[in-house]
Amino acid sequence: MKQREERPETAAVHAGKLQIPANPASSPALFQASSYEFSDLDDVEAVYGGARAGKIYGRYGGPNGSQFEAAMTELEGAEEAAAASAGMSAIDAALGSALAGKRRSILATAECYGGTYSLLEHDYRGSGCAVEYVDQQDLAAVRTALERTRPAVLYLEALTNPLIHVADLPALAALGHEAGAVVIVDATFATPMLFRPVEHGADLVVHSVGKYLGGHGDVGAGLIAGKANLVRGARDLLTRKGGTIPHFEAWLAVRGLRTLGLRMLRHSSNAVAVATYLSGRDDVERVHHPSRPDHPQHALAKRLYPSGTGGMIAFDLRGGRRDVDRFLRGLQTIAIVHSLGEVATTASYPAVSSHRMLPEDARRELGVTDGTVRISVGIEHPEDIVRDLERAFAGLGERVRA
Repeated sequence: MKQREERPETAAVHAGKLQIPANPASSPALFQASSYEFSDLDDVEAVYGGARAGKIYGRYGGPNGSQFEAAMTELEGAEEAAAASAGMSAIDAALGSALAGKRRSILATAECYGGTYSLLEHDYRGSGCAVEYVDQQDLAAVRTALERTRPAVLYLEALTNPLIHVADLPALAALGHEAGAVVIVDATFATPMLFRPVEHGADLVVHSVGKYLGGHGDVGAGLIAGKANLVRGARDLLTRKGGTIPHFEAWLAVRGLRTLGLRMLRHSSNAVAVATYLSGRDDVERVHHPSRPDHPQHALAKRLYPSGTGGMIAFDLRGGRRDVDRFLRGLQTIAIVHSLGEVATTASYPAVSSHRMLPEDARRELGVTDGTVRISVGIEHPEDIVRDLERAFAGLGERVRA
């Protein structure tokens, strides 16, 4: 065995080299390094200048992040993608890129996620950006607002939270582009397995990766995909602000993508089964799911989402918050989790979680009441999901059906 000439302290730092096998691993390797070596100054210039596809430093992104971005570029049918440290980082970078060099004005869906609403109000309106909201389901109202405000950005949600309203994206994107706006769509609830906004006219699509894309409740990350120039602007913002995706999160996200197709089909079919069950209960005032004939975008959902609309359901309990509390206490296998998209079925109460940032009158105007419960339907057997719901309804005083 060859002996090193260095003293033990030096050898401990430099001994041993990772041998990468000549034949590739069957699953992606994890590159947890925070920095990379260069052979000389010419190599430094080549990598920094983009002439060679090397890596520099963790904040600039690593191999696992690049792999996830390449996968999402392909899945979304986009020109390019950039991965972020969180869904909100992705939204912020997408907005920042779209607003660069333009009038700082945003027209957003009135049903935007509470975190997005908070970002728009505190960080954009608070810094002088003009922000207005519109009902994205009302095309005439959208057209009027666009003509009046001429915004730089039209911000939409493909499937809204929590009432699962369906955006007529082809029509909305056309209206946005007529007004000269960059069209950004949050497609977290849909994923590219069910709907690809870029194919319907969106300039950028954003995701909270910790939801369906990751799928197992163990990822914190975001994703931007779409037109190359806008994505590159977003990536520059993420790099400057330290918002790029961590290596391990990117590795987990790629792992999640490998089962995304199977999971989204099961989420969707289970949600239909649960919505059907809920619609037959007297203590449920209304079920919000596009599979129901009384849903306002039922026909549109069938056209734009032929494979299903994912696992999100909302319903209104007649007894308001008091019954919601008793209902949630009665659940045994369905946990109260204020996130979504995991393999396990979870429940949340939007009034105190996703929509607590909204003023009460604004929340009620959207249709999110004190009795609204949101269910993220998982991939378990649908009969077992329904059985746990029945246990919770029994706690409201009704005898469980045999």
